[in-house]
Amino acid sequence: MTQSEILMVSNAGQQSIDWTPTAKENAMRTLFRISALAALALGALAVSAQAQEKTVGLVAGVGLSTMTGNDLSDGTKTRVGFTGGIFVDIPVGGGNVAIEPEVLYSSKGAKYDNEFYTGSYVFDYIEVPVLFKWSQQPSGDGFSLFAGPAVNFNISCKDKGHDNTFDEDYDEDCSAYDASPNTVISGVVGAGYSKGRAGIEVRYDFDLGDALKDDTSDENYDAKNQVWQILVRVTK
Repeated sequence: MTQSEILMVSNAGQQSIDWTPTAKENAMRTLFRISALAALALGALAVSAQAQEKTVGLVAGVGLSTMTGNDLSDGTKTRVGFTGGIFVDIPVGGGNVAIEPEVLYSSKGAKYDNEFYTGSYVFDYIEVPVLFKWSQQPSGDGFSLFAGPAVNFNISCKDKGHDNTFDEDYDEDCSAYDASPNTVISGVVGAGYSKGRAGIEVRYDFDLGDALKDDTSDENYDAKNQVWQILVRVTK
């Protein structure tokens, strides 16, 4: 296997994988999914109950992403992608704590570069985080800390790059390699600073499940996104 490939994206041909999740891993994934759905439901209820107190805004910035896992060879590098969308900040109990549901476009993946291939794995998602946030001031001004789950719905999965052996470019969908992206639960943690209507924050967004499935065996590839995001936020 070359340095550039997840097993599903070899331009030399499809390779098989012997990887079966253990019962413990399946149980953990189920728990994460249930927790994420519960958090989303809690956020929706909070929106309904405290609609008069919510703050709506926009958030946008860059993500510095890479991928890890046993089915990734050495040589993956950081890829720069865009992240942006809307958020609703909902105070809880009138204090320094809030729930913040978001809907984001988030481009993840990784770059690779070796003697055979130079390119990028590009995973684009509609990401729905539900963050639990503490702010220094009840108004939201000052420093803040936040954490929560996110559900990532894949809208595009590509392998783009240049074949150094045949001196030609390629731009292939994951389906060309008998693979399909999963809907992934991720964890989000971060910190920020806000003043008035503007703010800045740094996040770490990490997959809790595998990003890709082998369609020939219905088993997952061990490949997960990890993203550092630097975002600017503006409230209405």
